[in-house]
Amino acid sequence: MRFIIFSFLLLHIVAFSQSIEEVIENHPKVKAIEEKLKSYESRAVYERSLPDPVLSISIKDIQFSYQPFDRGIESMQAVELGISQIFPLPEKREKRAQIFLKRKDALYYRLLAEKQQLVHKLYVVLYKIWEIQEKLKIIDEYKKLSKDLIKLTDTLYSVGKVSQSEVFDIQYFYSKLVEKEIFLKRKKDKLLSTFLYLSDKNIQLKPEIPADIEDLNSLIKKALKNNPYLLYLKEKIEVENYRLELAKLDYKPDFKFFGSYSYRDGFRDYISVGISFNIPLWKKSRQDRKVIEQTYLKQKSEKEYENALRKIRSEIQESFYKAISHKEIYDLLENTMLVQTEAVYGSIISEYQVGKKNIFDVIKAINQILSVKMKIIEEISGYNTAIKDIHRLTGEIR
Repeated sequence: MRFIIFSFLLLHIVAFSQSIEEVIENHPKVKAIEEKLKSYESRAVYERSLPDPVLSISIKDIQFSYQPFDRGIESMQAVELGISQIFPLPEKREKRAQIFLKRKDALYYRLLAEKQQLVHKLYVVLYKIWEIQEKLKIIDEYKKLSKDLIKLTDTLYSVGKVSQSEVFDIQYFYSKLVEKEIFLKRKKDKLLSTFLYLSDKNIQLKPEIPADIEDLNSLIKKALKNNPYLLYLKEKIEVENYRLELAKLDYKPDFKFFGSYSYRDGFRDYISVGISFNIPLWKKSRQDRKVIEQTYLKQKSEKEYENALRKIRSEIQESFYKAISHKEIYDLLENTMLVQTEAVYGSIISEYQVGKKNIFDVIKAINQILSVKMKIIEEISGYNTAIKDIHRLTGEIR
């Protein structure tokens, strides 16, 4: 009757050589983030480069009222070819490039967090599917037992040792098993639909028997150090810090150099050169406001990080105590209650065969065993789900 301890180890899905991590690597959501990740490095190169120079051609002093095509009437008439180039401060260009490189680092950790979230969801679905499959095995076993009891009850009824109501009760019990089987199969179909979103490959899975886990303080330290979402938020703070520094650089001017060659018909040609730069004359309504805005945005990112710290610390404690609870209940069910219910059933079925007990007692004993076995399956699944949640929070899920 203890086949459950050994049979739970294999999820009955055809196994492929790919691991769960390899499957997630090919998920479209992950691929989309990877493509965006590639774009940031190119954008950093773009931000370091100078803007394109501007080439201009102009015809000056056109006399519409008198010989408009004659270019030798007066000295102001010229065909001018000009070129200009803006030179943003090197510090500004470098800071803009650093912003995108930091955004790339932040997106990398966001990618890790997304991968681990998908891996966790996949594990949860697989454990639920495994749970249903194991329950269906148990139901199938007791359907066979119920059929044997129906035959036995029919025989006893035919010789007048049991009442007709007992025959109906064991048949009703069998029907309830069939009803539960149908419910579980439909639930499995729904889970398989979710599984298809997460993976297009079949996966091998081996749930673990509940066991002692690492102490809580150690897990919290790991999470605060390695959790990819926290690392993502740290990088976001750095991005906002660079943006704040860039906003402060706006007090310094950018320069524009320009030159032109003027061709004149009948007069000497000439060259013009010049330089221009912006003056932060309206700094109170522009540069000052930009600095204030970025200061607030940086503080917002810092508060988001503090909130995430609290949330992750809380979630890891919750998952830790869930895992402990599942293990303790599993130990009680497996080592005590399963033994007791099997002993009770063995005693009652022996007495039923000699007419000392009725079918109601037998059904009650079977229901007790069923309840314990189903609960054992649920505790194994719940324990493994809690462990994977801990691994997700500590950044170790694979």
